[in-house]
Amino acid sequence: MRLKKRYLWPALLTAAGFLAWQLGYQAALKYFFKVSGTVMVSGDLLQDLPGPNAMLFVIAKNGNGMPVAVSKIINPIFPARFRLTPSDLIMPDLLGRYVRLEALLSRDGRLEDFKSGDMKGARPELSYFISKDQDVTLTELGR
Repeated sequence: MRLKKRYLWPALLTAAGFLAWQLGYQAALKYFFKVSGTVMVSGDLLQDLPGPNAMLFVIAKNGNGMPVAVSKIINPIFPARFRLTPSDLIMPDLLGRYVRLEALLSRDGRLEDFKSGDMKGARPELSYFISKDQDVTLTELGR
């Protein structure tokens, strides 16, 4: 019996420490999340920029492709600066150390579908959850 107690307490303390570390890790990700940069438009799409009431969405997705944060800019002027912070998190529990940045310029201000006249683009590299100067270029025009 004494042998079981001898190994039970260290095992319980190790499990409790691991759980506290995991919870602290996720809380730190949410608290310190800050990604900023610029959205630019590819040169061949400049003549197709929409008029007033367009909305630029900057979306951060986790490794599985789930959106975790969204920022919106009404009537953007390019190059458009963006900043994603904890207040932009929509799925904070799914946030990881790295995010994939995407941008969508919507003519009608909706984030539903990629429609004719909309533009989109993505940053080819992953971005660390605390990073700045992350550029995204709109390269695709909806037909």
